[in-house]
Amino acid sequence: MATSAQQRVAAFWDAHVEAWLGGDDHLPQQIEEWFDSYVGAGPGEVTRAGFPEPYHGDLLGLEHTPRMVVLGLNPGEFRPRFQGRDGIFAEEIRQLGAYSTWATTCPYNRPPWTLPEEMGRNKYYCARLEFTRRWLQDPAADHRDLLIFECYPWHSKAITAPLKPPPRIIEEFVWQPIAELPVQDVFAFGRPWDGVAQALGLPELGRLGAGGVDYGSVVPSRAVRLYALPSGQRLVVEWHAAAAGPPSAKETIVLREALSRG
Repeated sequence: MATSAQQRVAAFWDAHVEAWLGGDDHLPQQIEEWFDSYVGAGPGEVTRAGFPEPYHGDLLGLEHTPRMVVLGLNPGEFRPRFQGRDGIFAEEIRQLGAYSTWATTCPYNRPPWTLPEEMGRNKYYCARLEFTRRWLQDPAADHRDLLIFECYPWHSKAITAPLKPPPRIIEEFVWQPIAELPVQDVFAFGRPWDGVAQALGLPELGRLGAGGVDYGSVVPSRAVRLYALPSGQRLVVEWHAAAAGPPSAKETIVLREALSRG
């Protein structure tokens, strides 16, 4: 029986995280180059004291096929209480039996993470979930509709050096599973993703907003760059001054209309 890219990627990370939880920090050869592709310093220094988080959402469609794909840079700051080998999330993964199952539970938008005495409301995730609802024009869309892939699966407090992941690895671990999903546009918010897209050698399809064709945005600094993915899907990179989050409700409507025109 043929194995889909989604199944292959989920099985790989399930096995790797399971080994890590058992104390094995060895990097398989196929991702060692990925780990070495980013070298941050200071707050950007990478740690493997927390488990890697390559994606979040229902990659396997166990409950629901995702209708929105958003790209992130990396999982952010390492929080030992949650992501260490004896952390809360590590224990949840053990109890559920696999990273892929745990990733469907929206861990960063539910207790205990969101408790006031813990980390509180996750603004990053909530902004992307709200964008999902606006883009799909479905107020009932929830975490099962949103799938987030990271450009770099390991933790650091900040990104202090260029992210230049090997194109063949991103093809295998990110683009191929995304290609199996019923989405036309894949979104990335924040200017660093424009550099990543160029480093990956993705063909540019167009420039909208700042530095490109006016598409009706009222934010002078808002820029949109369009890139072709190997599958024929389209990567939409969007950013504006001093912000790396999704556009507002009104700006989302303007962007949707512009992209619908091709």
